[in-house]
Amino acid sequence: MRQVTLLGPLDGVDLGAEVAAFGVDGPVALVTAGWEEGERNDADVDRRLGGGSRNLNLYGRRLDVLESDPDYADAERLLRTQLDELRDLYLLRLRHALAGVEVIRRRFAGEERRPGPELDGAIDAVRTLDETHATAIASAYERFYTQNPPHSRPSIDRHREEVADIVAGCAAIAIAGGHVGVLNDCLHLCNLAALVEERPLLAWSSGCMAVTERIVVIDDDDPAGRPDEIYDIGIGVARGMVALPAAMPRLHAHDPDRLALLARRCAPSICVLLDAGDRLELQSGSPADLGMVGVVAEDGQVLRGAHAA
Repeated sequence: MRQVTLLGPLDGVDLGAEVAAFGVDGPVALVTAGWEEGERNDADVDRRLGGGSRNLNLYGRRLDVLESDPDYADAERLLRTQLDELRDLYLLRLRHALAGVEVIRRRFAGEERRPGPELDGAIDAVRTLDETHATAIASAYERFYTQNPPHSRPSIDRHREEVADIVAGCAAIAIAGGHVGVLNDCLHLCNLAALVEERPLLAWSSGCMAVTERIVVIDDDDPAGRPDEIYDIGIGVARGMVALPAAMPRLHAHDPDRLALLARRCAPSICVLLDAGDRLELQSGSPADLGMVGVVAEDGQVLRGAHAA
């Protein structure tokens, strides 16, 4: 059974103890691709992991692929343009749908009758947009990989083989945070999901987001006013959950209506808060003990401890 541990930000976390808890012996394969150009500035994390980690250099490998295979680079730029267009349209429609939810809430404010069916319908419209957008993202990737199969590109195939060889000599894999979009691209390009089946996995911060099935980005105080959104498709190691690292600074925890909407949008997946000091173990890819983390309930309450189990 694959062992997976997800952590929030690393403040005060003993990474060496987390690796030791896996009960394995050997170096750790390290992913810091989310740090982009700072990928190799990993001395502190290496020390905290116990030393001797092997950085997979996924960001550098992705840059090499794009530089050495111009046709693939052109195809990926087209894919990014298509995904950006999908996202722009999604966010435009999403803002209107979310405004509709708020209109329904205000319409019934102060009245004895609660807006049950009316509010359900408005939220269903938001959920439909989310699902349609997620499906559109998945379809865009499927078309891209059908037209540009990675295993047929020598540069990608070489890097995948090198990564697989490094991981084969390691006892565990650790995925750090950083820019979740960049990290996710690198994980997919080097097919890391296929390599974690046999080894324990430790991930933290936005690394937790990238290993889920669906990446959801939240920030209730975003200066640009962007709503909480379905951002991308992760590598799917962690299932049945939406990871929200460093969530409390980004969530309006005092607004249960907003939190309830988030939980209902993500259902049946569970919204898991991974703040500093939080720790979640997975069994067969699903959350094992929710009593160790915060969970957003569908009534808008943040449950912790026994209440979250």
